[in-house]
Amino acid sequence: KLNKLAPRNQWDEIVETSLKKAALWEEVKDSLNEVGASLSGGQQQRLCIARAIAPKPEVILMDEPTSALDPIATERIENLMSELKEEFSVIIVTHNMQQAKRISNNTCFFVLGELLEQNETNEFYTSPKHPEAQRYLQGEFG
Repeated sequence: KLNKLAPRNQWDEIVETSLKKAALWEEVKDSLNEVGASLSGGQQQRLCIARAIAPKPEVILMDEPTSALDPIATERIENLMSELKEEFSVIIVTHNMQQAKRISNNTCFFVLGELLEQNETNEFYTSPKHPEAQRYLQGEFG
């Protein structure tokens, strides 16, 4: 409502579409007037994603999108991110290198805010160019 994305007569459609894209519709369709805080952690994260995609942005930025979730909820969010990247540019910030390897197409490696390497994800993980990236992937720090 606050973003004034569309006329009021389109709100229900936008809500339903966004919740479906966030893989949450079936779980909440009968309780749309309840507060989001009543949802599980994974559901709350998918609700945040639904809210983010409602205005149809070009880019979605996700900062540690699964940091407080259990493995099952994490898998659901990762699957969702993989689907969303077909329609949106999705940028994730994560310290979970396995997650980045599973779901990203490109990887940027930063140390202390400095971009040290940027490459296709498979190339980055198999043949990192920067010595610090090599050390990190070998578990020497981090």
